[in-house]
Amino acid sequence: MTLRLASAAVGLATLFSAAPSFAQGGVQLRWQAPLNCPQEAQVRQKLRDLLGTSASDASASRLRAEGSIEPVGERFRLTLNIHYDLVNGTRVVQAASCEDLGGVAAVTLAILFRAEHSSGAPLTAHDLGGASTSALADARTAGTENQTGDANSHAEGSETRAENAQKGAQNSAQNGAQKKTTTDELEPKDSPHASDASDSNATRWHFVLSAPELRTDIGALPNAGYGLGFGAGARHDAWRFLISGTFWLAQEYQPGPFVGYGAHFGRMSGELSGCHGFQVAGFELSPCLLFTVDDVAARGTGTGISSSNPRTAWLSVGAGLQGLWSLGRQAALVFGVNGRVATSRPRFVSEGVGEISQVGPAAVGVVLGCEWLL
Repeated sequence: MTLRLASAAVGLATLFSAAPSFAQGGVQLRWQAPLNCPQEAQVRQKLRDLLGTSASDASASRLRAEGSIEPVGERFRLTLNIHYDLVNGTRVVQAASCEDLGGVAAVTLAILFRAEHSSGAPLTAHDLGGASTSALADARTAGTENQTGDANSHAEGSETRAENAQKGAQNSAQNGAQKKTTTDELEPKDSPHASDASDSNATRWHFVLSAPELRTDIGALPNAGYGLGFGAGARHDAWRFLISGTFWLAQEYQPGPFVGYGAHFGRMSGELSGCHGFQVAGFELSPCLLFTVDDVAARGTGTGISSSNPRTAWLSVGAGLQGLWSLGRQAALVFGVNGRVATSRPRFVSEGVGEISQVGPAAVGVVLGCEWLL
């Protein structure tokens, strides 16, 4: 049964590429998924690829769907709620890789679209629903056959239009299953999950690069700081762990007007952060815990002021909130706000004039940057 369903998905792609194309029309889709899973734009594009984009005379579809992907233990679960006028149905699919589930949703909607336009009769609840299933997306072949997931959960022997479309796809798949040119619709070859099933746990870890980061903060030194940062780390599902460094613009500070002396501050900082993301209306909000080490080289300035370059470092602990806006499967725009408290407050002292400045008890920072999932 699983092989027949897998063949159906492969044959469906072949069948749609050869049959007259249908426009995406009014198929309405709302989609939520973790950042490292297919986003709404990718699912819509896959659906357009299956249906074609050249048939401008295709009737508008009355299909509507809401899809969401969420991690369940070591796997991922797709919940696809489908509506046709007042008729509703739900399909639940599980897979070892969330990459597959975007293709499952696109293929399912494509089958229903073709069934909707195959005759004038409306779709039924049996068409939209179907038994919950587990997509064996981690099944790999050693030869020339393609990998696919469970794309349809209709019961065997039903005479509905959706099943007829699936049976026709199965016949096409049997004729072309040995062809290497069939596109793998459910798992691209460059997918980070395209390894053996025994490596499924390891492939859920992804390397993360955060660059560039534009940073500003107030409170650490006498004046506001502006810097450029870079970071690297790892992501596992909704968890992100990053180590980043920031090079700050130098500051010139005078404790008051006409005093004739001051200080020059050169600053670098390193930060360790751990964040956990939550999906909110297509965005990811991530509360974070931060540990920051600032290293400052200070020297006195002014007539008669000795020019030394003592280095002073201190640790700060804080928390922040980051928002990630997906720019695709592998990139996101990041905006974050954080606050931190210094565990010590070093003083900057110059011979002859005494204390010039002291590290602030707390600081507030803002970061704007890009994050790349590799």
